Amino acid sequence: MPTKPFEVVTISETGVQIKTHSGIKVEPDFSIDDVPEMDILIIPGGPLRAVQSVAKNQKIIDWINKNKNIEYVCSVCTGAYILGATGLLDGKKATTHHLALKVLQEKYPSIRVVSDSKVVHDSNLITSGGVSSGINMALYLVEQIMGKTIAERTAKTIEFIQ
Repeated sequence: MPTKPFEVVTISETGVQIKTHSGIKVEPDFSIDDVPEMDILIIPGGPLRAVQSVAKNQKIIDWINKNKNIEYVCSVCTGAYILGATGLLDGKKATTHHLALKVLQEKYPSIRVVSDSKVVHDSNLITSGGVSSGINMALYLVEQIMGKTIAERTAKTIEFIQ
């Protein structure tokens, strides 16, 4: 097994440092204009107002759509709202944070919103519930890519009980 099977990078619209709603500064590795080819894209969530603002950013929505055919396009928590804005979830099953399920369904009625699963996989799209469900999704991805044994070992290593 490779010692580093995933290369993780951060991306922002411009590549310039961003500050989260809680004040944490994130120094992106790339902008959406210079990011290298990817196999997995994970769209984070956040406070609904911030997510709704990103969902209105046509440059970001177009960029996600441009990358819609990569192996996995994923969202954590309310990131599903951003993914909903792309139209990629139309007619598909998806989930999000339990407090945003109704908002997601009302805004994007063609999404088949699922409320009883932490992780939902439909075609190459994977959505997860609240923040901690992002760990479930990460382990699910490890299992899909590297197998059940590696996923179980990873869960045990990080002391995560599913």
